[in-house]
Amino acid sequence: MTPTLVGGKDEVVRTTRATWASLASSVILLALLLAAYANLAARSGDLQDGIREDALWAVYQVGRESASLSATLRDALDDGSAEAAEAEALGLRYDILFSRMGVLEGAKYGSYFADDGEIRGRRAEARRLIAAMQPTFDALRDGKADLQALHAAASATNRLVSASETLLLRTNAAVSAARADARAELLRLQDVTAWIVLALVVSVGMLVFSLCRRLRATHVIGERIQVVVDEMRKAFAAAEAGNRAKSEFMATMGHEIRTPLNAILGMSELLAMSDLSADDRESVAAIGSSGAALLEVINEILDFTKIEHGDLVSERVPFDPAELVREATVVANVRALERGNSILFERTEVSGYYEGDPARLRRVLLNLLSNAAKFTENGCIRVSLREVGTPESPRLRFDVIDNGIGIAREARPLLFRPFSQVDGSISRRFGGTGLGLAICKRVVEAAGGEIGVDSAPGVGSRFWFEVPADRAEAAPAPETFAADGLGSSTYGDVLVVEDNAFNRRVAARFLERLGHRATFAENGEAAVALAVAGTFDLILMDMHMPVMDGIESTRRIRAAGVTAPIVALTANASESDRERCASAGMDGFETKPIPMDRLRALVDRWCGDRVPAGGTETASPAPAAGNGEAADDMPELDGARVADLVAALGEDGLAELQEEFRRDARDLLTELSAAFMGGDAATADRVLHTIKGAAFNVGYRGIAALAEQVRAGSGDAALERLESELGRVSSDGMTQGMAA
Repeated sequence: MTPTLVGGKDEVVRTTRATWASLASSVILLALLLAAYANLAARSGDLQDGIREDALWAVYQVGRESASLSATLRDALDDGSAEAAEAEALGLRYDILFSRMGVLEGAKYGSYFADDGEIRGRRAEARRLIAAMQPTFDALRDGKADLQALHAAASATNRLVSASETLLLRTNAAVSAARADARAELLRLQDVTAWIVLALVVSVGMLVFSLCRRLRATHVIGERIQVVVDEMRKAFAAAEAGNRAKSEFMATMGHEIRTPLNAILGMSELLAMSDLSADDRESVAAIGSSGAALLEVINEILDFTKIEHGDLVSERVPFDPAELVREATVVANVRALERGNSILFERTEVSGYYEGDPARLRRVLLNLLSNAAKFTENGCIRVSLREVGTPESPRLRFDVIDNGIGIAREARPLLFRPFSQVDGSISRRFGGTGLGLAICKRVVEAAGGEIGVDSAPGVGSRFWFEVPADRAEAAPAPETFAADGLGSSTYGDVLVVEDNAFNRRVAARFLERLGHRATFAENGEAAVALAVAGTFDLILMDMHMPVMDGIESTRRIRAAGVTAPIVALTANASESDRERCASAGMDGFETKPIPMDRLRALVDRWCGDRVPAGGTETASPAPAAGNGEAADDMPELDGARVADLVAALGEDGLAELQEEFRRDARDLLTELSAAFMGGDAATADRVLHTIKGAAFNVGYRGIAALAEQVRAGSGDAALERLESELGRVSSDGMTQGMAA
């Protein structure tokens, strides 16, 4: 994680903690506020409680009724008699007084003033006085009036009035004090509530502030993440561009290295067939073996590069694993015999066809056999094949067992690492890049299998690998393409789509020599018309042409329902070109220039049994370059290509072809100069492509390479060199130099 993102992350963590703290304090303060509000409501109820009001009213009623009873008694005693009407009024007044005393005796009143001794004493005195007057008023109600008893009652009522007044004053004072205390508590609770509300406002404000900071921090880190994403996207694009450049470089290097190396190997093979002395034959054999070793190293490096780039794609086709092992042992036996080894394919119970990738498995098996032969001398190499796994999920296990130098246990982890060998002396003694087993591991794992080794120093090694392989119901059907209307003719009809006249003439001579009939189209549009109108066994399609290129032409031919096989013939050999050709509907892909043996193999594959049996040619050695001065004046030649042309056309035909190239070189040079002066990049690229293809076909490899350099934008120096070489070709008698 970048420092920018780390800083943003810390800021988000800090703001998150502050937000949670503010939220927690807000919740606590809200709870306190609710509790204070409940207490405040309770105090407000206490302030307006009706118990105190009822108590005052009851005391007041007792006092008033005591005064009324006292006044009535006083009036009756002043008259000196207690008549029946007055007796009834006195009884009524006593009853009312008695009922008021019942209210004063109520539970609420008593409990409310239970702590006040004065009120408690006066209430008891009032109760005692009222109860003491009850017999007097009962006797008065029965008509048994007793003046002495009435005088005693009047005296009691006077004391009752005094007691009730004192009780009223005391009760009123207690109620007033209680109200004052309630108001004070209410004010205190209001202050507390106000402070809680203020704290809650501050907490909510802090919460809002923290949320704003968090949003701002989130926005900032989002912008930083976007910056990092943009940087990563640019880095990924740069890495992709680097990978593409590496792939293009490796493809170019592969082409540039393999071309001269193939010529070296081919010429050494031709030299070995000639009459040589023993020393010369040994030297030629050394050249051949060294060249083959170099080609093996280059192929391993290029193959590993393809695997790392993700170009390894496994296929699943029916194959016979036992036959695959037999073929591999035959191929590897040549190298094994060089070191006095023999290869034995042990009896196997595996038979029939399985689904898998036979080409990849053969490659792995050949690599293991090659290693076994390399590190074993005068020994025996055994190969076993058996089926393991379960009937529902079968697997094929291949074992390669040798009695060579063996491998120490601690060195085994190094075996399957790229560019790694057990010991540096191994490379010096036996050669190799350390990529073979790494490639095997990648291939086997890509197929869903596993690979391993068991070995002991001085005893030998057992290399094994297992791959999933479901049984196939039938053998693979051979590829055949039957052309309608050919009957039993002995030739194949081939449509050659090529805009370059030299390439068309070379193709015509080659196909004629192989016994086939060729029809030509100068561009993709003409090819569509011919393919739709005629019936061809094979279509050879160039990619870069005027009017319509080979890709679009192939699409239109397929759209018209033409099913004849179409094979691309192009100087471009990148994987992207192969993918474009395959997606357009082409069946094969071949790089220019194509020698006679590859052309024969290509036609044999796609035209099947229509290839004539007598279509053979005798390879001739390349013509010599003449004397030293002439060779110095000539552009770089492709000896193998010249040999193919001589074999197909004869020296006279080659001379005619080169003479035609000389004549057209002037026109091509003029058109190229005009295109560059007029800034017409499309025309310049087309002319350069034509020059490259024509030069390759005639054997002028140096001119073809210069044309490709100019197309790639190598600068004015390459252009000046190309113009110089074309000028020399068009003006000098180069044909004579090559034919000499």
